[in-house]
Amino acid sequence: MASKKNKSDNASGENGASADIHHEDQFAIWQPNGFKLSEVPGDASVESREYTDILKSLQDDLRELQLAFLYNKLKGVIVFEGWDAAGKGGIIRRLTSVMDPRAVRVWPISAPDQREREEHYLQRFWRRLPPNGELGIFDRSWYGRVLVERVEDFATREEWGRAYGEINAFEASLAADGFRLVKIFLQVDHEEQAQRFRDRLDDPLKRWKLTPEDLRNRSRRAAYEEAIEEMVRRTSAPDAPWHVIPANDKKFARLAAISTIIRTLGAGIEFEPPAPNEDFLAEAHKELGIEPDSK
Repeated sequence: MASKKNKSDNASGENGASADIHHEDQFAIWQPNGFKLSEVPGDASVESREYTDILKSLQDDLRELQLAFLYNKLKGVIVFEGWDAAGKGGIIRRLTSVMDPRAVRVWPISAPDQREREEHYLQRFWRRLPPNGELGIFDRSWYGRVLVERVEDFATREEWGRAYGEINAFEASLAADGFRLVKIFLQVDHEEQAQRFRDRLDDPLKRWKLTPEDLRNRSRRAAYEEAIEEMVRRTSAPDAPWHVIPANDKKFARLAAISTIIRTLGAGIEFEPPAPNEDFLAEAHKELGIEPDSK
């Protein structure tokens, strides 16, 4: 973030939480020739007593980030991918709860409908891109072509095989058009996912979130791991890296993801509001009965 010291960095130091949450290169993977999910640390965590203060500081930064996007008429895209029950929804709630809802839109992506199946698979994402001044958050995304569609045979080998190049070209065109893009993958291990599924099954208020598809996908974990690793290897670039975040500890994952979003989308932005128009100020002072400054 360009015009001020990031308060989230202060929070990590003052509150004693691991500074690794905010480390510049902790999660970005952009030359990932040998990337393996097994190398993502499963024990990354944050103390519960530190979590609330750090989250509040990060959310203050989020408000300023959104205002800077409005001031500067920027447009940003946040992509979330990850295992079922990895915590995407919890992170998104903590992002959007402090933002002006008029300038942020969440797109929960499910299977394409009949019309979308007749179109190029990227078409429905073009339609959902945000205009200037706004942020678009994708809860799953165009990467479904090389993940679920690949593993579940909803796309042919030829279709998902060429999708890597199509996606790289799509994201390059977004960058050329001025979009800021951050891509996050949440990694949870097999047993942690099983525990979260058991918790959902036992909770009547969360049971609806567990589906037969979740269980089927879990049974094909090895195939999904292969697809995820190839996705990261083939669609990361210096200007559009994957950020693979350890998510066995939900609180750590929330702080790490939000910090990554602030740092990535806020790079190089001036956060100072633009100077007000003098004619507008004079008119407002007159209408509101504000005496001119005597200085």
